Amino acid sequence: MGLVRATSSALKRVLGSGPGAGALVLSLLFGIDLLGASLDFMGFSDERATNIIVKRYGAHIAANQLEILVIYVVIGALFGAVGSGLGRLWDWARMVNSTRWRSVARGVLAALVGHGYFLVRNLVHYPQLYSEALYDRGGLRRSLMVALTDHLSVPLLDVLFILLMVALIGGPLAYRRGRTRTRAWLAARPRLPWLSGAGVVCTLLFLLNASRPPSPAHAEGPSKHPNLLLIAVDSLRADRIFSPDAEQRFPTLAKLARRGVRFQEAHVTVPRTFPSFVTLLTGRFPLHHGIRHMFPTAAARHAIGPALPSVLHAAGYRTAVVSDYAGEIFSRTPLGFDDIEVPYFDMKTIVEQRGIQIHPNALPYVTSRLGRKLFPAVDALPERSDPALLADRAIARLEKLAGKPFFLTVFFSAAHFPYAAPAPYYRRFAQLGYDGPFRYQKPPLATAPVTPVDAAQIRGLYDGAVAATDAAIARILERLERDGVADNTVIVLLADHGENLYDHQGRGMGHGDHLEGSVADHVPLVIFDPTHAPAPHDVPGVVRDVDVLPTVAALLGVAPPPHVDGVDLGPLLRGERASLDLDAFTETEFWFTNNGPGFGPDERLPYPGITGATDLAEDGDIFIKPEWQDTIIVAKHRAIRSGTWKLVYRPTRESAEWRLYDLSSDPEELHDVSATHADVRAALQRKLEAWMTSDGRTVMRGGFAVPR
Repeated sequence: MGLVRATSSALKRVLGSGPGAGALVLSLLFGIDLLGASLDFMGFSDERATNIIVKRYGAHIAANQLEILVIYVVIGALFGAVGSGLGRLWDWARMVNSTRWRSVARGVLAALVGHGYFLVRNLVHYPQLYSEALYDRGGLRRSLMVALTDHLSVPLLDVLFILLMVALIGGPLAYRRGRTRTRAWLAARPRLPWLSGAGVVCTLLFLLNASRPPSPAHAEGPSKHPNLLLIAVDSLRADRIFSPDAEQRFPTLAKLARRGVRFQEAHVTVPRTFPSFVTLLTGRFPLHHGIRHMFPTAAARHAIGPALPSVLHAAGYRTAVVSDYAGEIFSRTPLGFDDIEVPYFDMKTIVEQRGIQIHPNALPYVTSRLGRKLFPAVDALPERSDPALLADRAIARLEKLAGKPFFLTVFFSAAHFPYAAPAPYYRRFAQLGYDGPFRYQKPPLATAPVTPVDAAQIRGLYDGAVAATDAAIARILERLERDGVADNTVIVLLADHGENLYDHQGRGMGHGDHLEGSVADHVPLVIFDPTHAPAPHDVPGVVRDVDVLPTVAALLGVAPPPHVDGVDLGPLLRGERASLDLDAFTETEFWFTNNGPGFGPDERLPYPGITGATDLAEDGDIFIKPEWQDTIIVAKHRAIRSGTWKLVYRPTRESAEWRLYDLSSDPEELHDVSATHADVRAALQRKLEAWMTSDGRTVMRGGFAVPR
């Protein structure tokens, strides 16, 4: 009984203090968030999959929620301590005694005001994080969020908060000084309880509000060998750089393109990030390096073979990659980078992300600099892909690479859906007065009907994300100049794939699902080489992702790995030729869902969606089930682009369809001309069939490409 009384007494003392009251307030917010939580994963409401995940990761989910509760308690206690400290300062100034209930009230008020500031500040800067909890639920929540994001800004909120703290701290000092003679006040050497409160405030502001690390010191001078900086922007369309208005909309990208050699017809083999990057860095087609979709087994990932980072490492280069959420492929794929600074991706990460997302009141703290160290899964949140933060990390990495030739890959994810650029970029090109479902972002895999106004809004979000990335890239390029290494650094600007943005009826949004039109596989490719100094010019001929490795290897004076499928584009770089008469091959990727553009029963070979086709390894790695591997490969659509012609192969339940497009008269690929150009179709079909079977594991049978 004595222990019970002592515990009860201690609990009353804690809850009767400012820190205890503040902790209790934020703990109640934790409970409110938890009660309204949804357990959907990866955008799906698959009850069977959710049950499996909860069963396997139940203990981990509980531990994760406990960690978040601890954050609520600690932050609430800090706010409560600040409130108590400021209250004692006012009591000291007014020469009155503090009471327990005053401390409790002040702790509650401080917790509400302090949390409100950080919550609103984070919401205004990253509204996509809160869209599900507020905007998507409609009613008062939506109206409040719109009012906050439309009328407030982060600088304004910071100024208001600073003024409030000045008033709370300076007010009692002025009041006390007015009532006490200065000499007596100094002689008394009073204890100033406000110092602890102010210190806590400063600490909170530093830990939770700081968004950029200190600027690194000046790097060493240039090395004697050329450096290589590969800047990749996820989903970046070629027309966003090569369009006439690019200079006004995306000045950094446009300027870099203007200074370099611009490959106007660069195409990727698979318009999805994982296989596209492996193709780019190995110089080999997916059917040769083995990565045909984004969920390969660990064995397939380790069998890729030599890649550009390992080749340059052997030549004395220091190699590194930095990225935000879409760059998780580098953390689980051995490509030879010395330093890898990217998020990790597995089912445990997805579970942790969902555990964080159901707590909007915790988001200001877990997404801060300190919070991201405690909760690494935050860095893999698509809604938090801030190009400015990635630029900070890239600049810091440049400092670490100083002193020897380097190969640095910087991969920006913001232009990938949900197109979640921070303020003010997300609204820079948005539709005025838009109040539809895509005000702040385009949720991944959302299947809601899209009106012309919605499509325009989504394109505006996309362009805002590109603009945010443009500004971040400018800072990296400025750093190269400031460090004196710009003249010795070859810069390659490209994308892993493009993006369909409701350009034509029935083609939808996204990439890798179909090959109708070329905006998903057509990417910008710019090479700026100050060491060989080719004259800036446009290259009209077709080039491929497999050509980048041998081209870069030649520029840096190293031998490419054996058995590459690409060729050196040197003659095009030097302006000796306008085209190498290359054929570009393309194939679709894994289909996440059974609905979307071109997904009808007569338009594709069906197989289960992501929750049915994938399985989990013991370590949480997600991979395609063995029984669906061959089906997924057989179901792929493939295409060949040769000169001004494009031929598309589409296997269906009934037969294999072939569609031929004359790009010279039909650049949007709207009219099949197979009937009137049978000879062209036959010639391209032979080429495409030869490519599809070049892996030695595939044969043509009954018009279909099937496993041998």
